Parts: sequence; C-alpha cells; structure tokens
Amino acid sequence: MDLPLIVEIKGRDTLKVTSLEPFKMEVVGCHHLMQTLNDSRRAHGENIKNWPLPAGTDHSNLLIKELILKLNNKWKHVYTDDEVCHCRTISLETVEQAIFHGATTAEQVTQMTTASSACGTCRPDVEKILKFRLGDGT
Repeated sequence: MDLPLIVEIKGRDTLKVTSLEPFKMEVVGCHHLMQTLNDSRRAHGENIKNWPLPAGTDHSNLLIKELILKLNNKWKHVYTDDEVCHCRTISLETVEQAIFHGATTAEQVTQMTTASSACGTCRPDVEKILKFRLGDGT
C-alpha cells in the first residue's frame, strides 16, 4: 500500500494516513466526523487499521469503513467505470456523493442525481454501488 492513503468526500471531509508505524493521520472534516473518530479511538485504540468496520451509513462511518478496508488491503470497488448513467452522463463520483449525503435507496439516488431516470439500464449498477457502500464494502 502506498502512503499517503487518502479517503475523502471531495470539498468536505478528508482522512489522510501518512504513517503506519507509528500510526499518523491528518483529518479535515466536520464536527460529526471528528466526534465519530474520537469516540472510535477511545473504544478501539489509535490504529484505525485494527478497528472493526462501523455499521452506520452516515458519511463519517462510510469514510472510516473505506479507510479501514483500504488499510487492510480489502478495498475493491464493485464498479470501475467513471460513468454510471450514460443517458444523463452521471459519474460514479456523483452517485457516491449522493450516498455520502444520505441516499440509501436507488430512488433517492435518482432524485439527487437523475441517474437511472431515463432508460433505466443503469439501475442495477446504482443498486450494486449502494449495496457495496452501505454494506460491508465487499
């Protein structure tokens, strides 16, 4: 794994691991992310690599889950194309931003992004991305 390792919600929250031994991380984020990190540190120790995957589906827990999986070399995104919805030219990043901002169903992703609102052939991809992000990341 190459360092620094970065997970982020662009323009909002960033977790950047700069060292594994000793574990060092830089954080730029909202109050909720900082509180979630502090609570988890108290419960599980400093090294995020050893934390259990968080069960929450809010943006803080989704970022932390992604970081844990990447630190443990278990992150393999289920969707590799840059564009999810070809009819509306909706990118993977846009779909994921909707999930980070609270979308938990394909209908909510459609409302927030217009993905799968034309021909609908990308609906299974949207559902797969939702399951991946909101599930255990595998």
